[in-house]
Amino acid sequence: MSTLLIQIVIAAVLFAAGGATGIKWQLGVQARAQLAAADARATDAKQQIKAIDKASAAHVATLANINNQLGNAREQIAKLSGRECFSAGTVRLLNAIGSEPGAAAASQPASAPAAAAPAGDERFATEADTARAIAICRASYSAVAGQLNQILDIEDKRHPPE
Repeated sequence: MSTLLIQIVIAAVLFAAGGATGIKWQLGVQARAQLAAADARATDAKQQIKAIDKASAAHVATLANINNQLGNAREQIAKLSGRECFSAGTVRLLNAIGSEPGAAAASQPASAPAAAAPAGDERFATEADTARAIAICRASYSAVAGQLNQILDIEDKRHPPE
């Protein structure tokens, strides 16, 4: 009977050792899976940062290009004549487009002042006035359009369509 008892004890020890080994193995598998998931998250974060950095650099280059174009336009505008282009009524009409009643929001720049003489008398707009306003408008539009497209590209990369 003592040999049977020894065999049972040895079997119990082997079973316990096998169970402990199985638990250690399972913990190792779980740890490797957690490390792989952490590596995947880190890689994804690095890719997002690279995409954002690339978009930022492109935006800076675009803004520099727009500012150069605006500077070149201003040089050409300075060479224009002071010839009348729009009557006072036309200037008033154009200045009213897009303006909202009340003050501009804090995040919005104030609208360009109406073409008026210091005494408040309305005056005509010259070719230079008109060209200057159009150049600023087009430069602002290009900057905002570029920003919007970059934001949409980043969002498309973060949340690809299914």
